[in-house]
Parts: sequence; structure tokens; C-alpha cells
Amino acid sequence: MATRSRAQWQPPLLWMLSLFLGAGCTMPGEPPTAAPAGRAATRSATPGSPDALDILLAQQFAMGGEGAGPVSCRDDPDERPPSRPAAGPRVWVTSGEDTTGASGAVGMGEESLLCLQGFPPGPITVTVKAGGRTYTTVAKPVAELSATPSATDDLFNGRPMEVEDEGGGLLQSGFWSFLPSEPALTDVARSRRFTVAARSGGVRAESEVPLRLPRGAAATEGWEHNHRIAVYGYPAGARVPIGLYLSKGQEADRTMVLRREVGRVVMPRHQVAIFTVPPDVFRAVNAEPAGDGNGDACLSVADLATCVT
Repeated sequence: MATRSRAQWQPPLLWMLSLFLGAGCTMPGEPPTAAPAGRAATRSATPGSPDALDILLAQQFAMGGEGAGPVSCRDDPDERPPSRPAAGPRVWVTSGEDTTGASGAVGMGEESLLCLQGFPPGPITVTVKAGGRTYTTVAKPVAELSATPSATDDLFNGRPMEVEDEGGGLLQSGFWSFLPSEPALTDVARSRRFTVAARSGGVRAESEVPLRLPRGAAATEGWEHNHRIAVYGYPAGARVPIGLYLSKGQEADRTMVLRREVGRVVMPRHQVAIFTVPPDVFRAVNAEPAGDGNGDACLSVADLATCVT
């Protein structure tokens, strides 16, 4: 016959203290503390293993401004004199300085520029090599850049790129957010670099472009049709959540508040993962803005104080 075990008696004061501690020390009427934006890795983990790290979503964040990005090819500290001699043709891609002040690399998801120096007038063939694959496009010199929207996979999609004469033989493209489409995305992430070459007639130049992978996320090219975002820069093995946020407040002090987690990715060794947004979430983030600043939806990822979509 089954018997019930008697609950152990506790003094009333001790019982109330244990209840208080178990509730997370939140006083009545006091709002709960927001979850941290993320937590640092404390151990290495194999992607998909039980030891993979969970990174937490922020409960809310204030909408901030966009990063400055590169000012111009001429201002790139790794390419201007005395870093480089003025003579001879050159080709490079830049995202400007990172948050530490370092440059000389392209940042995944960051505003970037194609720069060409010392080429004769006329179209220039630009070739990118990454992961054993070759991508070719044409740089077309123009007097003024058109208003045609850029694509995140520029340099890798074969479409011509306009470049504007900045004087002194320097040609500069318009800005685009560097996020190649597959398979170039994985190839560049795995090798952490790519080669860019340019030629016009007998004039040729080539350079190796290193890649930096800041923690981030961005909608892929063709987002309206494929509903995909790329998540990158987190430690290999980390489980990175994607959250649906709703706006609260007016434009000047707008805050994005977490509504719910919509999914997560496990970061592979090359530190770039693709997440397909569920149909109902895609409809929410693409709905017409409310107009009063409240209830507008966006997606964000752990450790990011900005909307991805």
C-alpha cells in the first residue's frame, strides 16, 4: 500500500525566506529585471552537441542610429599615403574602420565600397575568387551614381557596378551591405578572405581582402521571396535565438520590446547560419507601420540592439 511521506516542518520565518529567494528576490510591485543581452561562452562546444551554449535575447532595447561605415575610398586609412604609394593601379574593397579603429578588412553585413585606382577610361572587369569559385562583374565609370538600389550580394551576382570618378584617377562605387549569396557566403566565411582583381586592357591589379565577422544578422538578398536572414559572428556551437519585437513610444524615444522568440540557429564552425522566417512572422514584420510609433514589428537577434528587418 502506498504511503505519503510527511512534509518536513519548517519554521514560518525560514519558509518565507526560502520562498522569497526562490522567486528571484523580486519585491512585490517591482518590475522584473530585463534579461541580459547575451552571455559569454564559458566552454567550447561542437555545433549541435548538448554542450552548445544558449545566448539570451534582450527583453527590450532602444532604437539607435546606424553605424557610420566607410566615408570614402580616399579616407580608407590602409590605402591612403603613406600606407600605399600613389603610383600603380590598385583595387580593394573596404568597410572602413571597425569599432576598435582597425581597418583593412570587409565586415560581414557592413556598408562597403569597391575602390579602383589608376585604370584607363572605360569599363573595368572585376573578378572575385572565393572557395575555388570565380565571380565576374564589370565596373562601369559614370559621371554620377544613379539611384538604382544596391544589392547585398554585389560583386558576386554578375550585375554591373557603377563607379564614380573621385578625381586623381580614383573610382568609387556606391555603398552596399556586404552579404554574398550562397555559395559565396559560406566560401568567404570559411576562408575569412577573398581575392579581388581588376583589369582594363593591359592594366591589371589584384589584392587579398580579409573578412571580419562581427556579431550580427541581416536579411539576405531576395528577402521578400526567400524570407531568410543570415546570422553571423557568434561562437561556433552557440544556440542563437531570433526574437520578434514590437515598438513602443514615439520616434525620439522608441523602444523595441520582446514579444516572443520565433526560432534559433546553432552556429556552425564557419560562424554563419541561415534562418528562414516563419510565414506568420514574415507577415508581421512586413505589415504597414501603425503610424503612431506603437506596435511596429521587427526581428532582432541576441546581443544586437537593432532591428534586422
